[in-house]
Amino acid sequence: MSPEAFGDFLSDEANDGLDASFDFVGASAWDVAVRYHDFRNKKSRTKNLKKLREISVAAVIARAQSVLGSIVHPVDERTGPLGSEPRGAGDLELEIEETLENTPWLLSKNEAVEPSDIWVSWKVPRTQSVVLAVDTSLSMTGEKLALTAVALAVVLLQFPEAPIGVVAFENTARVLKHPDERLTLTQLIEQFLDVPAQGYTHLEDGLKCTLRLANEVLQSGRRRMPSAVVLTDGKYTAGRDPAYLAPRFGHLEVLKMGNERASEALCREMARKGKGSVREVGELEDLPSTMYGVVKDLLRGKARG
Repeated sequence: MSPEAFGDFLSDEANDGLDASFDFVGASAWDVAVRYHDFRNKKSRTKNLKKLREISVAAVIARAQSVLGSIVHPVDERTGPLGSEPRGAGDLELEIEETLENTPWLLSKNEAVEPSDIWVSWKVPRTQSVVLAVDTSLSMTGEKLALTAVALAVVLLQFPEAPIGVVAFENTARVLKHPDERLTLTQLIEQFLDVPAQGYTHLEDGLKCTLRLANEVLQSGRRRMPSAVVLTDGKYTAGRDPAYLAPRFGHLEVLKMGNERASEALCREMARKGKGSVREVGELEDLPSTMYGVVKDLLRGKARG
């Protein structure tokens, strides 16, 4: 929603009394995103929910873009005979050493040179498969939920073509996006913001669902299981201790929300058994940039144990 449309919405008489405790006229789009779950739960205000969702999603994506700045997608370099490069390959360059190594007779014989005798290099977008699991229980509403949505948007902006899976868990776990599913960023953030926050945190079910998605990628023909990133405060109020599931992952990164020491042991145990590491998010505002740091490390292969 454009700033002009946002202003029109806030001045619309139809919104009088939408929420007497919230100053819509003085609010920013981000303020609306932070309170979106409250608005969603007010059944008498549902006629405006679509507009409020549109405002919230736009605010989340704008904030994610500010975290990333200018997005530069990672690439891998490939070499091969001229003509073997895929359509759309960028930065095509002649590789003299590769050419002479594969066709040494070029220096000693006067023979016709075929295009396939010449070796070149090119660049292709690097694809990195990742499955994200995020806590959406009652303790993650408000600004926590909005900033978690920003963190997800950061990942999707950085990996626009990669097989990304997204799991949300509270009382139970649910798949928001399968790794091979095509969703726009707007569609995913809409789905995420509309997840009903429940009182319990079933971390075990969240890891089980994440593991199923990771195996989907492995069974699709890729040579290794994708990385998984779990966003949690390390506490669970339903199910069993989930640490027994961690060794089943190829690589498990844990983003720990908050500074509570009591939950640190479980987070570190899951990361250790999952051949990953723990990233602590002490300040809520740091969540999107911390997620971005994990994404960059995964792209560069630094986060793997």
